[in-house]
Amino acid sequence: MARFEIDKVRVRNRLAVRREPYWGAPIARGLFVGFRRLEDGGTWIARQRDDDGKQRYQSIGHADSIPYDDAVKAAHAWAKKVDAGVDTSEVQTVKEACESYVKDRRREVGDANADDAEGRFLRTVYGHSIAKVKLAKLRTEQIKEWRADLDMADASKNRTLSALKAALNFAVASRYVEAGRAIEWERVTPYEVNTRRDLYLNRKQRSALVEKLPEGARAFVRGLCLLPLRPGALAAATVADLDAGRASLRITTDKAGQGRVVALSPEAKKLLQGQAKDKLPAAPLIAYDDGSPWHKERWKQPIKKAAKAAKLPAGVCAYTLRHSVITDMLVGGMDSLTVARMAGTSLAMIEKHYGHLLHEHAAKAMAGLAL
Repeated sequence: MARFEIDKVRVRNRLAVRREPYWGAPIARGLFVGFRRLEDGGTWIARQRDDDGKQRYQSIGHADSIPYDDAVKAAHAWAKKVDAGVDTSEVQTVKEACESYVKDRRREVGDANADDAEGRFLRTVYGHSIAKVKLAKLRTEQIKEWRADLDMADASKNRTLSALKAALNFAVASRYVEAGRAIEWERVTPYEVNTRRDLYLNRKQRSALVEKLPEGARAFVRGLCLLPLRPGALAAATVADLDAGRASLRITTDKAGQGRVVALSPEAKKLLQGQAKDKLPAAPLIAYDDGSPWHKERWKQPIKKAAKAAKLPAGVCAYTLRHSVITDMLVGGMDSLTVARMAGTSLAMIEKHYGHLLHEHAAKAMAGLAL
């Protein structure tokens, strides 16, 4: 095979455009750097031949921005990874690592976990600059900056960080990146958060919030103020899910507790009946302005702005309303098992997050037994 002095610019400039790279002399045993001539310059290609004669190739970058000596260094670094068993041919970027992880989760543990991870990556990773970062160059500060850019509560940031770490660790286990790189994301520790729900809005505050909302958002947020539901569960409810005769709403799509039936108060029944009027059974029960379902990006900012206008505590979000309704149900005397079933959560979670309320309620009840 002919060898070319591709380290010299004048030689590269005289080469004819072609798909097959022009190969220089070997830079190590079985390792070569080649130059693929293009119409607008050219690119560096590394090639390695193992003891069995198998050839591997790796694109290094455009010759206009990478000098020959740097291309040689990059080829040596790539060869070192290949010798260590690291395969960068399929997965090289953070986005590709996330996609590969989702594919594996869907194959191994089912759609539920895969869909949750995929949803997080779609919302937080794929549209961010971190998505294009090479795994081999990912740094702790880049991950911290990505996390700081997330517009969500610290607890949600922790869950999203865990999903990203899982994808990156999968990339290590799959030998897409060297194991030593894991130190970069291991240094990013979760935020300390208070897992007990402390931010509560009373009925007057909830009314003030609704009043400050745009007209088109009031029905949906009023529904959250009247029902112990996750926002996504209410957004997914259709007209067919409403049973006005029995004053109940069937929940078919939720993070947990799918297939349950929630009893409606007279006010909640009136609200939902009004929203269902003249709609087809499959239509969203409480629709967005254009008739389509609500989603997080549609309710997040209106609630945030309305809370500020109503001078409510910082941090108010859609989940604050769910917490407030659950709190009223428990303090009002409803047994915790019924609350857990309606809210689509476990009794253990109710006791963990609201046990202090149950204790206070029990203490007041016991005080009434004094002789």
